[in-house]
Amino acid sequence: MTRMLSIMLAMALCLPMVGCEPSLTGPVVDSPVQQDPPPPYTFVVENTADKYSDTDGTMLAVYNYDILRMQTSESAGEDVIAKAAAFNETMDGVLEGQLGSELREWAVYDERIKESKEYYTDELTVQYTEVGSFVSVVYDSCAFTGGAHANSHSFSYLFDMEKGTFVDPSEIADDPELLRATVTDLVLDQINGMEQEMRDGLFESYPDIVSQWNDHCVALRENGLTVTFSAYEIGPYAMGALSFDIPYTSITDALGAGGADRLLGAPAEQ
Repeated sequence: MTRMLSIMLAMALCLPMVGCEPSLTGPVVDSPVQQDPPPPYTFVVENTADKYSDTDGTMLAVYNYDILRMQTSESAGEDVIAKAAAFNETMDGVLEGQLGSELREWAVYDERIKESKEYYTDELTVQYTEVGSFVSVVYDSCAFTGGAHANSHSFSYLFDMEKGTFVDPSEIADDPELLRATVTDLVLDQINGMEQEMRDGLFESYPDIVSQWNDHCVALRENGLTVTFSAYEIGPYAMGALSFDIPYTSITDALGAGGADRLLGAPAEQ
């Protein structure tokens, strides 16, 4: 019995020592989160707007312009900085080409504004899409300067990030002329599929204008390109803008292996 009590006492004395023994692994510390470096460039939309009133408070004119710009980060190399400078120089030209303060100079002489309360407006909105090595930029312009109705117009720019310059939409292909002819035929096929009344309303010269689609508004999208002819380009104002969607799958051969790789990141199927 005495021996048993001695064993139990020894075990009791050992327990605190075991409980206080330091951990061999140490405290658990979370690993620091690895943050990705900022991209060398981003695209931002900058707004420029103003409005003008007469001395009696009558609104005369309002303008509102959205302009796309390429901004570089501290990590950007000289090549990216040069590309941003080329991009922004053209976008500066877009802004300089707007009416701006001239809108007020026109409106102040229009006595009809006080009667109709319809003041002059000039608006510019922008959308852009990055597809492959290209940045597709589309501007939609709408202006009212006292006529029977407002006038709208769409125009586009295509920036090649590999070359660091703006290019013609047909230059996305290895053979620009082949792409131009192929898209022309596809647009004409869509027009031929319209109702006869719609086709009869088009200008007689529309086939020639369509054949120069690359000089008009062309937007690159994820799955295809869209050609837009503004009002008055292939038809009267009442017809409005006419847009034609061309899937990339329908122009694969015309793009060529290099064009498909630059645009879609994959070679064209042979």
